[in-house]
Amino acid sequence: MNTEQKAAHLDSIIYSDGFDALVAYRLKMSLECSMEDLEKWSKIEDLEIDRRFQDYVDTLKYCRSLVTVLEAFTMDDYTATIVQLNKYSLVLEEMF
Repeated sequence: MNTEQKAAHLDSIIYSDGFDALVAYRLKMSLECSMEDLEKWSKIEDLEIDRRFQDYVDTLKYCRSLVTVLEAFTMDDYTATIVQLNKYSLVLEEMF
């Protein structure tokens, strides 16, 4: 297989529905793990004492970004996830 054939083969894999499904699956797994972290951290009384405040904020932003991408590229409904992220945002509001 020459270089052009390899490139064509790689393109066919990258632009296939299976590859899209694999990427979406990986993003969903990342969202699930990050949501678990937020759940755990949201129960900490003072995130600043535990030095988790910035991690919490960054993870919240990351989850919202993942939801935006997943909503654009999948047919899944993320309303419940968005509601949960809004609840996690309230944790920040309660701190100040």
